[in-house]
Amino acid sequence: MDDGEQAVRAEALELLEQRNYRDALDLLKKRLPQETDGEGHALLGLAHYHLEEYPSAAEQYTVALQHDATNQEWTEMLAAAKANAVASVEVQVPAVYFFDRDTLLARPEVPEGALPAAPMRIKGAGLLRKLMNLIGLVIGFVATFVIDALIWFVGNVIGYKDEVWTNWYRRRTLFAGVLTLAFLRELLNKNNLKNTYPKGILVGFQPTGQVPPPGVTHYRTADGSWNNFLDPKEGAAGTRFSWNVENAVIHPETGEKLLTPNPRLVSRTFLTRKGPIDEVPFLNLLAASWINFQNHDWIHHGQNLIDDAHEIPLAEDDPARIKFKQTHLVVEKTQPDPSRMDDREETPITFINEVTHWWDGSQICGSDQDTVDRLRSRVKGKLRMNENSTLPLGDNDVEDTGFTRNWWIGLTMLHTLFAREHNSICDRLSQAHPDWDDNRLFNVARLINAGVIAKIHSVEWTAAILPNRMLDAGLNSNWYGFLTNLFRVGKDRQTLAEVNVRNPEMGGIVGNVINKHGQPYGLAEEFVEVYRLHSLLPETISLRRIGDDEQIEEIPFVETRQAGSPKLTEKMGMLNLFYTFGRQHPGNLVLNNYPRFMQEMSIPGNSLFDMGAVDILRARERGVPRYNEFRRQLGLNAIRSFEDLNNDEETVRKLKEVYVDKPEDVENRPFKFGFGETMFQIFILNASRRLQADRFYTTNYNEETYSKEGLKWIDDSSFKTVLLRHYPELGDTGLGNVKNAFEPWDTGERLDKKRHPLREYDRELKPDPMLGDSYRQSR
Repeated sequence: MDDGEQAVRAEALELLEQRNYRDALDLLKKRLPQETDGEGHALLGLAHYHLEEYPSAAEQYTVALQHDATNQEWTEMLAAAKANAVASVEVQVPAVYFFDRDTLLARPEVPEGALPAAPMRIKGAGLLRKLMNLIGLVIGFVATFVIDALIWFVGNVIGYKDEVWTNWYRRRTLFAGVLTLAFLRELLNKNNLKNTYPKGILVGFQPTGQVPPPGVTHYRTADGSWNNFLDPKEGAAGTRFSWNVENAVIHPETGEKLLTPNPRLVSRTFLTRKGPIDEVPFLNLLAASWINFQNHDWIHHGQNLIDDAHEIPLAEDDPARIKFKQTHLVVEKTQPDPSRMDDREETPITFINEVTHWWDGSQICGSDQDTVDRLRSRVKGKLRMNENSTLPLGDNDVEDTGFTRNWWIGLTMLHTLFAREHNSICDRLSQAHPDWDDNRLFNVARLINAGVIAKIHSVEWTAAILPNRMLDAGLNSNWYGFLTNLFRVGKDRQTLAEVNVRNPEMGGIVGNVINKHGQPYGLAEEFVEVYRLHSLLPETISLRRIGDDEQIEEIPFVETRQAGSPKLTEKMGMLNLFYTFGRQHPGNLVLNNYPRFMQEMSIPGNSLFDMGAVDILRARERGVPRYNEFRRQLGLNAIRSFEDLNNDEETVRKLKEVYVDKPEDVENRPFKFGFGETMFQIFILNASRRLQADRFYTTNYNEETYSKEGLKWIDDSSFKTVLLRHYPELGDTGLGNVKNAFEPWDTGERLDKKRHPLREYDRELKPDPMLGDSYRQSR
C-alpha cells in the first residue's frame, strides 16, 4: 500500500468517526484502487453498513475475508450484515409518526357502528341467584373485616422485612405468606399511586359532563376510552404514564450526571455475556416471547426523536469503537409530552403511552379505530388471516397486526396464535348465537380473548418464571380467590364461584368490586423500566421439527427480526416454530447474561445501538430515581453496602469500581430471585391493579358482557389448551407431558424438579417422590 492509499484510508476513518458515512463511501470508491486489499474492502463494507446498505456491506466483507479469512472482526461484521439484510432492519416498522397535541387533547370518539348499541339480553336472575349474591355479600363483609385485621397484624406486628430484604417467601405457612404479599400490595396502593394530571383535572384534560356514547357500557373501545364513564380518557391510548414515586425525587438527568457512570461501561461490565448463555432450566423460550407480547399490550413511549439525541462516549478500548470506528453511541431522545399545559404543572416530567394502559388485547387488535377497522375481516366477527392461518403482511413486510414495533419471530407466533384464538371464539359464539351480527361477534370475542390472555399471564406465566409456592397461591387468589383456589382444582375451578365472596383475597379480584384506590388507572414509568427483561433472549434460535428432536439449524436471533420473521415462518411453519420454542431455554435474569447481539445491534436509522446501555440511560433520562432512593420510595430498606447486594467478591469489586463505592447510584436492574426484589414491588402493585381497576375484569365480568359461553371459554382455557386447539399435533410432544406450557416440553416419565419446580405443589397431580423441597432461588 502506497502513501496515497494510506492517506485515503486515514481520511476515510476520520469521516467515519465524524459519522459522515456517505462522504467516506464516496472517497473510498473514488480514490482506492479497484483491486484493493482486505482492509480497503472492510472499510467500504463499514461505510455501507453505517449507511444501512447491508447487502452491499456483506459483499465487501466477503471480499475482505478472501484476503484474510482469519480476521475475526470482519467475520463478525459479515454475519451482522447478512442477518440485517435478511431482516431488512433499516425499514421503519411502523412508519414514523409523532404524538400530536390536538389529537391527544381531543374528545374520545366512538364512530357510529363501531360498537353494538345494546348489551346482550340475559334472563333476569332468579331467587336462588339473588340469595347466593346476598350470601356472597355477607361473607365478603365478614371476610374483609377478618382478612384486613390479619393483613394489618402480619405486616405491622410480625413485619414484612428484615434489615434489608422482605421476608414474605420465608413465612412458615402458605396463608401467612399470602397475607404478607397482600400487605405489601395494600401498602403500595396506599402510598405509591401518583396521578400525572393536575389535581381536579380529568385524564387527558377532558371536559367534565361528557355523555357516554352507545355501546361503551358493555364493550371496549379501540383506544381504551370510556372504561370510566366519569373520566372518559382514563387508561386510553395517548394519555400519560403515571408515577409510583413522589414528585420530589423525580429528576430527569442531563449532562454529566446523565452519563455517570457511563451507561456503556455499565453495560459492558455487568451485562455482557461471558461465554455461553446462562439458561433458566425451568422455562422454555415461549416465556421470553410472552412478556414481550404482553408489554406491547400495555406500554410504549412511541417513536423516539429523530433529530435530537444523546451521545454516549465509547472508551478507547471499547470493542464497538474499534470495530465500528465510532467514538460515541447515538441514542435518540424520548419523545416529549406535547399535552403539557405549561411549566407550572406539579409533576416534573410526563410522557405519553402510545397504546392503551388496559389489559385489552390491543397488541392484537390495535389501539386506534383505524387499525381495528383494517384488521377486521367483516365476516362473522373474525380478524383477517391468510388461508394457511398466518397473518397477512403489511406495507413494511412484517405481519399486519395491532402493534409491530421491535418485531421478531416470537411475536409473530403469539400474535398469530391469538388471532386464531379470536377467530375460534367467534365460531363458538356464532354457533351459540346465530342471530348475532359481525360487529357483536367481534367485540365480544375481543373481550373473551383478552380475558384468556390475562388469565394465562396471571396464573401461569408469572408462576412459571417465579416458581414459589406462596406466590403461586397469591396469583391464583388474584384470579380465583383464595377459597376457590383452596377447595377446587382443575376443571372445577370457576372464576365466578356459585357464591361470589365480595372480598378480593377470598373471592378473587376478577368478577368482584372495582377498586382504583383513589387514583385514575394508568401504568407507571417505573413499570416500563423494570420490565426490561432482555436477558431472557438467546443469541440464536435452535430450529427443530416436530417428531425429530435433533437441531436442524441454528440461526442468529437478528435474522428473525422484522422482515426475517415471515421468511422464517414460511420456511419452518408455525407448528415447528412452537415446538422449537418449547424445547429451547431462555436466559437467566442475572448479571453478565445480556444478549451480545443487543449490545451491537442495528435499528432503523441507527446502525450501532447498545440496548443494554439504552436501558440504563432511559431510566435516568425519564427521571426514575436511582436504586436506593427507588427502594425507599417503595417502602423497602436501602442497601447499606454493595455486600448487601451481592456476596460475590468479584462482582462487589466491579460495583465499587464503576459506581465509585456509591450503592445509592446502582442501577435498578433485575438480578437474583427471578425478578429482583425492587422490581418485584412494582410487579405486585401492577399485577393486581391491572385487574382491579378495570371494570371489564370486575363489575362487568359477567354473562351480560362476556356471554355464558365466553366465561366458560376463559375458565376452560390455559396456554396449553390454546396451543393444542390450534396445533393439536403438539399433543404428541413434550407439551402433552406438562401442565404449564411455559415449562420445558420434556418427555421423561418423571420430570426433573429443577426443570419443573411447580409440579411438586400442584394439587391436580399426584406427589412425585422424586421431587424434594420446594424450589427456591437462593438470595
